[in-house]
Amino acid sequence: MRKCTFLKTLLAATMLFSLTACDETSDSSAPKVVKVSSVVAATHPSTIALKEVFKPMIESKTHGKYQIDIYDSGQLGDEKQSFDYTRQGIIDMSVLGTVMWSEVPKMSVPDFPFLFRDVEHARHVYQGEVGQEIAASFEQSQPIKFLAWMPNGARVFSSSKTLTSPEQFKGQKMRMPNNPIHVKVAELLGANVAIMGLGEVFTALEQGVVDGQDNPLSTFVQQGFYSVNKNIYETNHMISSLELLSNVNFWNSLSDEEKAIFNEAALATSDKSWDLYQASIEADKKTVQENGGTVTVPSDEDKQVLVEKMQPLYADLYKKYDWAEALVNKVRNTQ
Repeated sequence: MRKCTFLKTLLAATMLFSLTACDETSDSSAPKVVKVSSVVAATHPSTIALKEVFKPMIESKTHGKYQIDIYDSGQLGDEKQSFDYTRQGIIDMSVLGTVMWSEVPKMSVPDFPFLFRDVEHARHVYQGEVGQEIAASFEQSQPIKFLAWMPNGARVFSSSKTLTSPEQFKGQKMRMPNNPIHVKVAELLGANVAIMGLGEVFTALEQGVVDGQDNPLSTFVQQGFYSVNKNIYETNHMISSLELLSNVNFWNSLSDEEKAIFNEAALATSDKSWDLYQASIEADKKTVQENGGTVTVPSDEDKQVLVEKMQPLYADLYKKYDWAEALVNKVRNTQ
């Protein structure tokens, strides 16, 4: 795995060097190439929206002055690398998750468990006043222009063992990402936690190293987990986000008219990505079921049990962050 990671990093670095060299030697009359890194797959709603909305809108409305080149599936680096490259200006723009939560605490809010009522509620929160507040907090400490919120997905649990009620988490070994909130969620549910990267999960499930994992259904389908993990418990415990970000120096190089075009395209891309994601949920469930999987929706009583199990985590978050309780209330009051 280390060798594979090294080779991926080397390939990304080689691509970036080549792209930078091309930019430096290009004809000044040629379009300005804007490199956009997307850490999610070509089939992900956010990447599709970039290609179908963001790219054509900007290229058309700037009359070809800018050429938007999109590199999906982490071709230019994983989330941490893409974030760092965007801050440094090596990449002009990126779409990635909340990898920066440790530096910008409010970016951890999308990971607060059972915060949103449903996907539509999450969309209203991200695209509304709360999303603007979090974005402003982000921009205050980073050399980044925050352009739009996009969906990553509602996280669900899966297992090779029976998982149809809160009690059945007890003793199951769950893979979780290296994020303390995610780890605490699994622990409070009674599971044993194994931390590993996404690239290791399929093999770990296949070999029985772990019983299950949590991810959005879209990721579950795209990664083919349904072939080694058949039981889905549709908890939707986190409705996580992706963010469309721009390097601040690139952003400041734009004229006011160009900034307006990029902003318009970003908001239209956000809408398209949410529309596509919401339409994909039932299709992803169907794919799981067609491949022999089952999807169990928690009853209202079980959902309440799951929520109550998270209270110690919320107590810790409120103690750690003086803004957390007020922001949580603002989210929950959003219609």
